[in-house]
Amino acid sequence: MRKKVIPFPPRKAASSQPVTRGRSRIVIHVGAQRYAIDLTCEASVLPPAPAPAAKPDRVEELQVQTRFLRLYEPAVLGDRIDGWRVCWVGGWDKGKILFVVMVERVVRGGVSAALGHRRAGESD
Repeated sequence: MRKKVIPFPPRKAASSQPVTRGRSRIVIHVGAQRYAIDLTCEASVLPPAPAPAAKPDRVEELQVQTRFLRLYEPAVLGDRIDGWRVCWVGGWDKGKILFVVMVERVVRGGVSAALGHRRAGESD
């Protein structure tokens, strides 16, 4: 049975301001030769995932659902794919064909993930 692969949507430009800037220097020795690489990076804060609004005077139970996805293109933490948010990056699979990530979403409690995928007319 083939695994379902969800196509990766184009990445949207981030509007958040950089929080910190970092700089690293890597020195590589190859025989008698030395090569130096200067790397710069900027870290930014990811916006929190929007949670469903609670009704006044009522406690609501929220459930976090998780899934593993296999993508054709790499993803980064915080990317959103069809309402799911990337929360773990596993990297390329052994064949370097699919990029493995874990995604999560917050839903209202009471309906389990297994029941949500049942077809109409099915019973226990």
